[in-house]
Amino acid sequence: MYGKKSSLQIKAILLIVLFMLMTNLVLGVVLTRQARSATKAQINARMLDIVNTAAAMLDGDALDRLRAEDAGTPEYQAAYDTLARFHDNIELDYIYYVRAEKDGTFTFGIDPDPVAPGEFGSPVVYTDALYTASLGTPSVDEKPYEDAWGRFYSAFSPVFNSRGEVAAVVTADFDADWYDSQLNQGTRTIIIACVLFLAVGIVIVVLLTGQYSRRMETIRANLRDLAEDMESLTSEVAPGTAEKTIPGENGDSIQALGRHISELRDKLRDYNTREKTQANAMITAMASDYRCVFHVNLDENDAVCYRADPKDPDQIPVGVHFLYRERIAWYADTCVTERYRDGFKKFVDPDNIRTGLATEPIIAYRYLVRRNGLEYYEMIRVAGVRRAEDRDDHTVHAVGLGLTEIDAEMRETMAKNEALANALRQAEEASKAKTAFLSSMSHEIRTPMNAIIGLDSIALRDPDISPHTRDELEKIGASAKHLLSLINDILDMSRIESGKMVIKNEEFSFAKILEQVNTIISGQCRDKDVHYDCAVRGTVDDYYIGDDMKLRQVMINILGNAVKFTPSGGTVTFVVESIARFSGKSTLRFTISDTGIGMSRDFLPKLFDAFSQEDSSSTSRFGSTGLGMAITRSLIELMHGTVSVESEKHKGTTFIVTVTLIDCDRKNAEEEEDILHPHELCVLVIDDDPIAC
Repeated sequence: MYGKKSSLQIKAILLIVLFMLMTNLVLGVVLTRQARSATKAQINARMLDIVNTAAAMLDGDALDRLRAEDAGTPEYQAAYDTLARFHDNIELDYIYYVRAEKDGTFTFGIDPDPVAPGEFGSPVVYTDALYTASLGTPSVDEKPYEDAWGRFYSAFSPVFNSRGEVAAVVTADFDADWYDSQLNQGTRTIIIACVLFLAVGIVIVVLLTGQYSRRMETIRANLRDLAEDMESLTSEVAPGTAEKTIPGENGDSIQALGRHISELRDKLRDYNTREKTQANAMITAMASDYRCVFHVNLDENDAVCYRADPKDPDQIPVGVHFLYRERIAWYADTCVTERYRDGFKKFVDPDNIRTGLATEPIIAYRYLVRRNGLEYYEMIRVAGVRRAEDRDDHTVHAVGLGLTEIDAEMRETMAKNEALANALRQAEEASKAKTAFLSSMSHEIRTPMNAIIGLDSIALRDPDISPHTRDELEKIGASAKHLLSLINDILDMSRIESGKMVIKNEEFSFAKILEQVNTIISGQCRDKDVHYDCAVRGTVDDYYIGDDMKLRQVMINILGNAVKFTPSGGTVTFVVESIARFSGKSTLRFTISDTGIGMSRDFLPKLFDAFSQEDSSSTSRFGSTGLGMAITRSLIELMHGTVSVESEKHKGTTFIVTVTLIDCDRKNAEEEEDILHPHELCVLVIDDDPIAC
């Protein structure tokens, strides 16, 4: 008996070892081929990198002109030195360039080998890769070739002249033994790995087989003991045995055990029935808001009705299974209105349900149905039997699906939405009316303020007014100018909102705009004791085509704010640079930086909103309307530009504005023929005010 078991064990081990040997053999062959192919591709790529680099450093036109008698000339020496630098590469033996002759043969060019160089013009061994390179494509020999210098694999790369023709072919010879050793190295590694894997596998099989044999022996011993016990029990309780009598206590024990097992089975059956009844009652209670409820197995396209709509003659009865996809498609085509049909079909698609329930516990879709001559809104809700995160594969396979009528709630929501839409429409119309009114009243609003400012200026020129009256008039003038600036901002914003702000495309002098801006801002900085620095970087033309007034307004708005919010002793920097030119257009970047009070990061997204201010006290301290930045961004967007801002509280602010302008043929003011020279002019100035004169 022991001999048979040992024989079976040995046979099992031999079969497993034979299977592992065959598997390792096939795997080794496949991996060896793949490794050799990958290694060969890497070696070829390395060879091509060397010759391509050398070819890129050579001048094709110079190689066209070189002859044997040119040895020692600068062009000859330059090509020689270039190839000589690559000759010291440890991976190659020789490097030179080859010339294609008219008869289809190939001859040596310059060979920098110090020991046995190929003679200029002597023949070179023909290979298919060399011919391919002579046509313009870098190539490597697939098979080694042999010549007077040895046995090699060569890599070839063409050198092109200015006409796009192949002037020469750079050739690098690599020793065939080195090439083959690189290929065989990977093969040896795979073979060693397969042998080690096979040896380890055999040891593991022997250990597992021994452990399995010991476990099987234990199981056999237990089975023998159980068989003996069963034979003993059968002999004791089997009827008709004349020689033996069944002990009463043993018979009673077996009968009691049988009755206990029967009672336990009945209790389990009653428990299961009661639990199922309670579960159904709970489902029915929870689904009271739904006219019908289904359990759907998404994997098997199977559904069963748990709650049916008694008023629907087409309803699937409770407990009846049906095909989910076919039934739900019939319902969509028959009952769902056309406007919602495609959305309904997409929602009930099993893949869409899995995707939705992967992140949400319940998904729903509202739609309009038309059934039995009635039209009402309905909602379908779907929940997973088990949530996706509770499953090992994180995928929902079964869902509960319910349909409920929501017509009253839906129509009430739609009525509220319609009322909100009407209110929004009325507000937009009122806003448009306000904008149109302000835009049309621009002249009428500005004219009185200009009159007040003008009359105030005239009154201040009277030398006979008292100091008190002069002080009051100066206050009136300051207040009037401030009010005019507010009116101008509001009217500009109104024109922008009404779409009446137009961007011109006219030739203008950028240098003059920059001079005007610097004059205004430097004066403001001087009055406030703020250091001002303006720099122009790169090539910026004197003339462009665009809207000079809007561009000047943008620069003055941002620079004015920088001066306004920078305390005495601070710095304002203005940098102008040209960052791109393409297709007759130039992109200018304006960088305005200051060391002022700065802004918090939370306020930056609201900076360009109308009437927005981080600190309400700044209105009284700095006289701000909150419209300057909104107008500035609108003007920049009208000019198809961009604006960004970076700021930190108490550390300053940086604005970056980019605007694209059309290039102008006029480059600088000195080229103008009609330029005016003030020292050559005679001017008559007439005015009743000596200060103005």
